Amino acid sequence: MSSTELIDFHIHVGDVSAMRADIRELVIGMAGRRDFDLPRLFSSPPDLLAYLKEEGVTRGVLIADEGPGVNFAPTTDFVCDFRDAVDPEGTFFTVLGNINPNRSPNIMAKHESDAKRGIAGYKLYPADHDFHPISDELMTFYKQLENEGKILMFHTGTTGQEDGVDELGEPMLFKPILDACPNLTVVMAHAGKPKWCDQAIEFVQTYPNCYVDTAFMKPEMILTYLPNLAEIADKVLFGSDWPVGVRSLSGHVQQIRDLGLDDKVLDKIFARNAARLLGL
Repeated sequence: MSSTELIDFHIHVGDVSAMRADIRELVIGMAGRRDFDLPRLFSSPPDLLAYLKEEGVTRGVLIADEGPGVNFAPTTDFVCDFRDAVDPEGTFFTVLGNINPNRSPNIMAKHESDAKRGIAGYKLYPADHDFHPISDELMTFYKQLENEGKILMFHTGTTGQEDGVDELGEPMLFKPILDACPNLTVVMAHAGKPKWCDQAIEFVQTYPNCYVDTAFMKPEMILTYLPNLAEIADKVLFGSDWPVGVRSLSGHVQQIRDLGLDDKVLDKIFARNAARLLGL
């Protein structure tokens, strides 16, 4: 894996105008300090692709979010259509779909439909979408993802949504999934920050197929949230959570490079681990 490879494992797309007020403020509140045109890039496949390449990204994972904060707009189909508009072969963009149990009365049927779109897995948002991650139907779904070799990402940590439930982002809630599905790749997005990073760290050290990402972490805070990052470098994925909290994507990456981490550690975080998970 070349040191110039950069895989961003956590990118959002959608329609800024469709967002609820609190999420719009979260996403565009830094607009005056950004070096990119957020509304344009957020909804324009060719413009986002060009921007990411200019910023040094060599592959990006687009994430669906069928939740109330975004008015249920960036569905799995929406994000797959976004990908297909510029990258129908999936050589640059990979998609993680979304299932919101509060809106999908038949989760397995929804998954069967989503699977036809060529997704790599899912991100689920218990804290943001207000549902408990453990139920008989969901456990059947997780087992199916394990059998298919898919990726399952969860939002972990507190939620920035006005109607979110922080306690549903505690990593400990997902332990039964890790125990029941040992071969399922589980990514704990945000590493449980800011309250439960210790739990997320314990899980990546205990479970061979459990990972964390760096999404929505200020670069200067990464070693506070993940103080043993060098020791767990094989289990950490770079995710920007673009556009949330990102002023300059290339600047964000450079700030991480400036943390003083070994080049081998950076290579794992920026590319090698993600490439392994994506089968590249």
